[in-house]
Amino acid sequence: MLNGASSSGKSTLARALRDALDEPFLHISSDHLVDAGVLPRRSDDGGPFDWWHQTRPRFFAGFHRCLPALAWAGNDLIVEHIIEFASWRRDLAELLGGLDVYLIGVHCDPDEIDRREQDCGDRSIGEGRSHVETDRIHTFGPYDLEVDTTSGITAEQIDSILRAWRHRKSGGSL
Repeated sequence: MLNGASSSGKSTLARALRDALDEPFLHISSDHLVDAGVLPRRSDDGGPFDWWHQTRPRFFAGFHRCLPALAWAGNDLIVEHIIEFASWRRDLAELLGGLDVYLIGVHCDPDEIDRREQDCGDRSIGEGRSHVETDRIHTFGPYDLEVDTTSGITAEQIDSILRAWRHRKSGGSL
């Protein structure tokens, strides 16, 4: 499981890990559900998702609950997520109890996050920075491994992550 701010490099890291593994892993993200069109459309005037404040807690509770269902069905997963609240981390720990979870903290300098958001053009500028500085997503407990993606993701970094994962203690930090 990869936990990091928006635009920190989680998706790129997840794809690189999936491609480097010999065994099949599913790459899962709440963004995949959003990109697939599961959410209602915006209003025609382009206004805010006024329903999102009510739907968001249920959406993420459902996303969290789909993870153990996929894993207990025999799937190996690479999950990218922004664990925004300590309560989400506690819920995930309970839901994924009994599964072999390896939690990686994905760190990136906030200035680089800002630059990536601008380059992508489809992100809210400042969202990633707020995950780190306001939400403090990396303060809810220890990680099994922490990586810095500020300078990008290298083959050496992927090899290092896979070596650490292969020599992990079962149980993990979640």
